[in-house]
Amino acid sequence: MKKKGMAWLPVLMLAFSGCASVTIKPVDYSWSFESVITTDAAGIVKGDPRTISFDAGELFRAETNTQGTPADKTVRIIRDEDGYYFVTSPGFRNVYIFESAAGKLTLKKKVLIAEEGMEQPYFNRRDEGIELGAEGLLYLLNNKGIVAGGKR
Repeated sequence: MKKKGMAWLPVLMLAFSGCASVTIKPVDYSWSFESVITTDAAGIVKGDPRTISFDAGELFRAETNTQGTPADKTVRIIRDEDGYYFVTSPGFRNVYIFESAAGKLTLKKKVLIAEEGMEQPYFNRRDEGIELGAEGLLYLLNNKGIVAGGKR
């Protein structure tokens, strides 16, 4: 009986090893539309199941150099085809570009857009990258920063 059970072991090992080598490419991680999410009383943004949830408090503190919880603030976020998140908010001077890892977002680049802050920034996905509209100007962004438009 023991020999019969052992005879299947090589077959099972081959079957399971084939599963580990599956690669799907290319993959487009981009969102077609930006998400506009409002922070809750604790500073958390939580969109519908197709978006993202995170504590925006650190982001607001980095931008404004103030302490406290950013309750009832609007956060604009979009994801490009390579999986980078672009985040800003009305009043922000910068667009923050994050890459994701297990359970966290890591700042890849902070892009200065307007010293005085942006009144009504918005994002659009374009074939060439992420478009930011702010203060009557259009900027084309990628994970390295501004690639066209506005100021470099």
